[in-house]
Amino acid sequence: MTAGGFRWITLGAAAFVALAARAQSATPDDDRVHALPQVDVIHRTPLPGLDVPTSLYPGHAQQATDGAIERAGAGTLPEFMNRRLLGVNVNEVQGSPYQVDVNYRGQRLSPLLGTAQGLSLWLDGVRINQPFGDVAQWDLLPEGAIAGLALVPGSNPLYGLNTLGGALVLTTKSGLTHAGTEADFSVGSAGRRRIEVGHGQQWDGGWHAYVAASAFEERGWRDRSPGRLGNVFIKAGRQQGQDGWTVSLLDAGSRLTGNGLLNESLSAIDQRAVYTTPDITRNHETLLTVQDTRVVAGGSRLTLQGWHRRGRRDASTGDIAEDWREWLGSCVGNAMTPPCSDPTDPGYVSQSAVFNRSRSRQQETGAALQWSRRVGTHDVAVGADAAAARVSHDQFSRPAAFDAMREAIADLGAGETHDVSLQGRTRRVGLFAADTVALREGTHLSLSARWDGTQVRNDLGQPAPLTRETFRYGKLNPALGLTQVLGESVTLFGSASQGTRVPTALELGCADAAHPCVLPTGLQSDPALKQVVARTLEAGARVRLGSLQWSGAVFRTSSQDDIVFVRSGVSQAGYFTNVDRTQRQGVELAAQQHRGAWDWQAGYTFLDATYRSGLVLPGPLSTGAQPNQVTRGSPIAGLPRHVLKLAADWRFAPRWTIGADWQAAASQAVAGNEGGSRPGLGHLPGFAVLHARVRWQFSERWQAYLRVHNVFDRRYATFAAGNVDLFPVRSCAAARRGAAGRAVHCTRGATPVAGGPALRMGSVTLMTVHISRRGP
Repeated sequence: MTAGGFRWITLGAAAFVALAARAQSATPDDDRVHALPQVDVIHRTPLPGLDVPTSLYPGHAQQATDGAIERAGAGTLPEFMNRRLLGVNVNEVQGSPYQVDVNYRGQRLSPLLGTAQGLSLWLDGVRINQPFGDVAQWDLLPEGAIAGLALVPGSNPLYGLNTLGGALVLTTKSGLTHAGTEADFSVGSAGRRRIEVGHGQQWDGGWHAYVAASAFEERGWRDRSPGRLGNVFIKAGRQQGQDGWTVSLLDAGSRLTGNGLLNESLSAIDQRAVYTTPDITRNHETLLTVQDTRVVAGGSRLTLQGWHRRGRRDASTGDIAEDWREWLGSCVGNAMTPPCSDPTDPGYVSQSAVFNRSRSRQQETGAALQWSRRVGTHDVAVGADAAAARVSHDQFSRPAAFDAMREAIADLGAGETHDVSLQGRTRRVGLFAADTVALREGTHLSLSARWDGTQVRNDLGQPAPLTRETFRYGKLNPALGLTQVLGESVTLFGSASQGTRVPTALELGCADAAHPCVLPTGLQSDPALKQVVARTLEAGARVRLGSLQWSGAVFRTSSQDDIVFVRSGVSQAGYFTNVDRTQRQGVELAAQQHRGAWDWQAGYTFLDATYRSGLVLPGPLSTGAQPNQVTRGSPIAGLPRHVLKLAADWRFAPRWTIGADWQAAASQAVAGNEGGSRPGLGHLPGFAVLHARVRWQFSERWQAYLRVHNVFDRRYATFAAGNVDLFPVRSCAAARRGAAGRAVHCTRGATPVAGGPALRMGSVTLMTVHISRRGP
């Protein structure tokens, strides 16, 4: 057992004993499982003050409490959304549970730099898309302190920049809502360990406080893929009637390994293998938030919020060197003659790899003010927010060589080159107004508008001299919604909305086709990119028939000037560019029921995500003879057209519950072959996967769980990309054995596969036991 593993067991045992002792001494009134009531309102704005009952919201919004998230048995917040929320699917591009792309209605929220970000992410009224690249860092969220989430659909302008397809809104626990102690400890396969502990307290005079801490560690289901993270969340405040203030502090850090996609030739032999290593990212962030709400003269409500965040990101990757690409290219059709046939031949290229190291620092300070009031039949809110962010990014490289396991070993005798230096500064300001009007009984009209102004200033070079460039963007975005209640069981709704996203400092520094860059290296002063504008139309209905609830919606989001990263030839280099028009449209259907000992829900999503204008998407497989020609109607990669989700729980005994989730996804287009010019790549096949769980409430305060992920151990893929296989497997070295007794495959000196395969990722079965105690 490693020292780290021993600390985990000790910490878990100590927490277990301490809470068990507290449970034994608890009074009968305290012996109950804590559960929040069902959330029945939607915040129309990120700050409180304009709350609308869910039944009157003009969109197919979805919500979940911490209790619902816990009962679902998912390991992470993205996994829960993938299992239970309509319109959501996950691309597991990196192989780490905290480095996944979350797609909603065809728009992405991803931790990977270079991914087009079409969703906004909010935590307690603060937009937490990272300043550098607008990415979402799932590993830095305080999952143990999340009280609930809302997935707000459409291009809602009130949620600001990046809200092209929707907004993910998270709220945290407090001593008012979660008084008492909560704990959860789990162990599982692939070396996975997790502990979460939280405690809330209330005092006389309206004072309250909450503290939570969590830690996660895993060996990883793939080779050389360990990961760990930890965070602490503290919130304190005072509530006196409708007046109250809170201050919260989040400090989170992680060290994750995301080894990316695997070439198909090696995947056919061992799906746990990795293509090249290392690929390590170290993140750390601190977020301080202060919020104050007061009721002023005339019944108006005034909310003021301020925040400051500071973070860093350090990454090290082993990438393929251009010398290696050129050497392999010379061996095509000549694999059986020296030097191609003998990796020890002097003609064999020695610098097959390059070791890249990046260092990013970023900070943001912002404030928001909102005034809201009910005036006759109107619920009105007016507000403003502003933020200033600074970004510093540096990239270094050093010559390296791959060993037999494709791990890049840096040449410590060679000097390190400072390739990139970027100093970025972003200022943004927003003004918004919203009004919900009761036209008559059962009929409500929602009106809103927001203006965003953004300035991006970059000082960048490779590394010197630095060149300054400044870009300015501004846009007024409106929205209109209508709800109509019919009787006591049916609500109809419809809406039209417009949202925008501006290019980030990263994208603006890599936008010249004549000077491609390797993300996030090679940034330079480049032509301006246009801001993205998305317009969404949505209509649907909510129906309640006794205990059965049904809802459905149709939607269409048309985007202009989408920003995408395209590859330049067979190299890793590429650039950002605008795509004239894209479209994402579809249907969502949901049903759920609580009846007796049964709880079940079902959801179906149809998504048609396509390019609406013709262009060539350059890439590794896009040659003059077979360009990746995208035409009107070509699919956007990584998005299945059909997704079906089923979930059920059965309380078959007073203290026992058994449940399962089943998810089926149709095929999807392969990235790099959207135009279909490579028939051999085709589509990534669909899949179906089943998860199961059993819960035992063995005392009033303690629960034990057994959770099995991927019950039938299905091997499936959630994302594929076309590329030239620069490490095709040779059978000559397939007999070597690793420390774990599995085959280790040497891949040096082989001939690349013409045209290249799709790179794919597999899955794993995870069994987890959870023990938790919840109660005031």
